[in-house]
Amino acid sequence: MVLARIKRKAAVAAAVAVSGMTLAAMSPATASAATDAVPSCVETAVVPEVFGQMVVYITDNCESTQRVKPTFQWVSPSGPQVQCFDLQPGQEVTQWVTPGAPFNKFLGLVSC
Repeated sequence: MVLARIKRKAAVAAAVAVSGMTLAAMSPATASAATDAVPSCVETAVVPEVFGQMVVYITDNCESTQRVKPTFQWVSPSGPQVQCFDLQPGQEVTQWVTPGAPFNKFLGLVSC
């Protein structure tokens, strides 16, 4: 009976590990697909450090309205939070975030 319980727990642990690996393997593709959905006519300029914050300028150079959200490696919960922007053609917005660490980086834009 104890052996059966151990085997059952091992099977559940293996299933959880496999599903976790599957999700991890799928995540980059999902992020890449979302990033690809933002047209190249939406441009960004990043200033990595201004008074302890990171700044991203986002400009819609497209002929239509774009909904975009900048993504970062890590953002401090105590600073400004990332927003989804509705950009009209020609509009520029600024996203400020507090980096969580000196190695934080801007990962790109995703549709929102």
